[in-house]
Amino acid sequence: MKVSEIFESLQGEGPLMGRPMLFIRMAGCNLSCEWCDTKYAWEGGNAMDTGQLVDIISSSELEYVCWTGGEPLLQADEIIKVIKRTMHKRHCLETNGTMPIPYGHFEHVVASPKDLCEDPPVNADFYKFVLDGDASEFEDVDNYAKDHSIEREKVFIQPKCSESYDALEAGRRFWELCVKYGFSLSPRLHIIYFGSKRGV
Repeated sequence: MKVSEIFESLQGEGPLMGRPMLFIRMAGCNLSCEWCDTKYAWEGGNAMDTGQLVDIISSSELEYVCWTGGEPLLQADEIIKVIKRTMHKRHCLETNGTMPIPYGHFEHVVASPKDLCEDPPVNADFYKFVLDGDASEFEDVDNYAKDHSIEREKVFIQPKCSESYDALEAGRRFWELCVKYGFSLSPRLHIIYFGSKRGV
């Protein structure tokens, strides 16, 4: 397995915001989004075997484990092997939604579709859309949710930002549009609290 980094922090995005978690950021991605703030995870990483990850997860005092990337599902088979040996933990997944999501292994799956012309992934519990903040983008997400019968409470809107002051400013602008369309705001709490750096 190729792992970019492992760290403990609070979840700053999506439906479990504020929850302390052990984050396992897998290396490798099948997309190359220009605004991505974890480009360092697109390639490289440290080689680790499943036993090493099982030991790290088991030794953590935290209940939740978040598999993220990059795109973690590029290594889905190996991740599932680890999950099967650490089922005393609550495993969550963050994915770009371009690959099949394994059923029954993750307690929470947050998919972040990048192409609204594509169908949403199957087996996602929540959807996170990363936007600049233009009103037309919210309308596009609104139409996407309607077209695919996605419930409003499952939609989270996240601003494109990597600095705490940007996140705060964006949150004020995004809030009114989230209220208008019935979406939830995903403000990137870890950036606001700890700043733009690795391991948070």
